[in-house]
Amino acid sequence: MWIGRICIFGWLTAWFAGFFMDFNSHRNYVAFLERKLRKASKFLPHGKFTVRKLMKRSLRSTLRNK
Repeated sequence: MWIGRICIFGWLTAWFAGFFMDFNSHRNYVAFLERKLRKASKFLPHGKFTVRKLMKRSLRSTLRNK
């Protein structure tokens, strides 16, 4: 379950960084995390309910409105 730990850590850092970074920097940081998630989860199967889609949704939920 190492991928789950990485996902939780990424979500926590994105959520925490949202309080201290300005709007554009935080969006860039979340995009960076999404690229790293894609690279780390290449081996996972594609499908409707994958960890990758769940993590992308949760990362995007940390974005705040401008």
